Amino acid sequence: MVGAKIGWKLVQAAFTIVVGLAASKAVSTAWKLGSGGKPPKNGQGGYAEVAVWAAVSAGAAAAAKLFAERRAAAYWLKSTGYAPPGYEADATARLVKGTDTGLAKKD
Repeated sequence: MVGAKIGWKLVQAAFTIVVGLAASKAVSTAWKLGSGGKPPKNGQGGYAEVAVWAAVSAGAAAAAKLFAERRAAAYWLKSTGYAPPGYEADATARLVKGTDTGLAKKD
């Protein structure tokens, strides 16, 4: 069981890093296209610009983390045949064309 937990954490970390980098690049590129300039860094820019950048980048990070966790859980389930540690298979939820893992997180 300890090995499975470590393996799950490694799979989850790998998915999170890859998806997080992609999301960061996508948000930066969208910002450049939308505003015509680079995203604010190191206190540069006005309060409104910094607040909007913070909200947009935080929203993208949260969505990327959720997406990565679900994709990692689906990969784990497909690869091993059982739910990852901390999850249980939800018999009532169906997989919808690969967009949902069909897993429910244990409380």
